[in-house]
Amino acid sequence: MPKFSESDALKSWVKFFSEYRPQPLRVRQWVMRMHRQKQHDQVIACLKAALINGQSQPWMYEVLALSMEIKNYPKEDVERVVMSLSDFGAVNFENLMYSAAYLNKFDRKQAALKLYRQSSRIAPERHEPYVLGLSLAEEVGTDEDVEWAATGILTHYWSSNFQEKHQLAEDAILNRMRNLRRSGDSETLARLTEALQQAKVQDLQIRLDWSGDADLDLIVEEPPGSICSFETPLTYAGGIHLNDGIGPDRSFEEYICPIGVAGRYRIQVKNTLGRVVGNRAVVTITRHANSPQQSVERKTLNLDGDVASLDIDLDAGRRKQPRKLSLLLDSRTGQMPQRNIPRQVGRPRRLPMTDARMNAVEDFNVARDPSVRRAGAIGFAPVVQTYLDGAALQTGAVISADRRYVRIGVGVQFSTITGVSTFNFPGGTVNQTPFVP
Repeated sequence: MPKFSESDALKSWVKFFSEYRPQPLRVRQWVMRMHRQKQHDQVIACLKAALINGQSQPWMYEVLALSMEIKNYPKEDVERVVMSLSDFGAVNFENLMYSAAYLNKFDRKQAALKLYRQSSRIAPERHEPYVLGLSLAEEVGTDEDVEWAATGILTHYWSSNFQEKHQLAEDAILNRMRNLRRSGDSETLARLTEALQQAKVQDLQIRLDWSGDADLDLIVEEPPGSICSFETPLTYAGGIHLNDGIGPDRSFEEYICPIGVAGRYRIQVKNTLGRVVGNRAVVTITRHANSPQQSVERKTLNLDGDVASLDIDLDAGRRKQPRKLSLLLDSRTGQMPQRNIPRQVGRPRRLPMTDARMNAVEDFNVARDPSVRRAGAIGFAPVVQTYLDGAALQTGAVISADRRYVRIGVGVQFSTITGVSTFNFPGGTVNQTPFVP
């Protein structure tokens, strides 16, 4: 690796990268060595030269921003580098959230808040931008920023500690409302008051309570055909399964649909384990909670059989578009955000909600909706056949007319499956899978 003086470091590195194209691994080794030797000026010059000559790599922006922070570069320059990190690849939810976290670390709070708001436009029902952006909105944001973060948490945050987060969000918007009363800004005050009331409205709440050591499962079939339960805690129709209970200490389960679909819901209660006192369970149904149209209804279900069901209707549901479940997945793990529900003793182990499984469930539920017409679909009629692998012996006997002789014919067949080819109809690609004995 060539050595350069600090004065002409950038010029020398630019000349080097314009003449040569070293392997990416070698560049990483150079940068690591200079970083360990605390030659941060050389690191900055090397990375800038690589970016100028079109030899960029995603990690370069991160290291360049850190090195510039160490050398006390202006905050605006560091912010520009971090913003380039999100522009380097596809502008998606994860890149914007990552860049916003770095900007916040470098004390560029306004820019970080802007990226959090942009992230929420890409995935509006992900709660992370609102949770991380609330403190920034309170510190450096406007009344509109606080409204965005607080109402987003109240509408979309439903993890195990949602009561705590909801209280923080409500307190933040109430503090702004008190300041507006002092300043006499009645127009903004009215807007925040209306936004807070709308964010607290929940179209449908269902709570199941029972007594005893039983384990009851609450299953809700929504109007489009989606099923909300412990196994599928989120549905494209807006349903959320909050609590998986087992008696006697946690003998309740909850379902909530903050923005639901109007229509008929079927509630099913299944006894999977244990005994229910009196073979009775109470279902509390709350429609349009926290609104002037709120109504509460309680039903008692007889659990003499394995499953008890109940049909209810929801009028004036506010959801017009299905929720895109794939946007709620963590792309790094392919799983849903953890709800911190303890695994109960004696419960069967359930498969994790991976990206592929969630997409399959979503496609299946959408296909069940008779109102959805899918053009260009291909139907398959699989034919199941048996293919032999190895040696096969076939025999046949022929008896003479006078029944004195028997003639036996023997046939031997050797067959081997050398590989399996799978053909993709939409893409027209063939994948060859070698045979492994």
